[in-house]
Amino acid sequence: MTPGKLRGALAVLFCAGALTGIAGTILYHEHEQEQRWERGPAMKHERIMKRLIQELSLTPTQQADIEPMVSRAHVEILRLRFSHQPEVERVMTKGVAEIKTKLSPEQQAKLDELYAKLQRHWQASRDYLQTTRDRLR
Repeated sequence: MTPGKLRGALAVLFCAGALTGIAGTILYHEHEQEQRWERGPAMKHERIMKRLIQELSLTPTQQADIEPMVSRAHVEILRLRFSHQPEVERVMTKGVAEIKTKLSPEQQAKLDELYAKLQRHWQASRDYLQTTRDRLR
């Protein structure tokens, strides 16, 4: 094999590896985003605690002391968010109804599925809020 062909083959191999890495990274981030969405607020609480533990090098005693504080703050934030939830749902329902007038029947069905998924997410958040509130009492 001549040096030119060898360089060309290495360049092709390098580009293929780079494209594979890019595609893998995109798929990984999409998967992570979906997991965060499906796990809801419980995942957020876990991420906050994990970040605090790592960034602050918390001891096990500090972790045990801080976790209830993080939980209380998280519950309070969710409580604030859900105090406006009826308004949010009215706006969303109106917006979805308006959008549906411009969609085909198949697109309307897909939009209904997306909105139902969002409502399930909201319900999971409400359930998490209630469970965490009960646990902190």
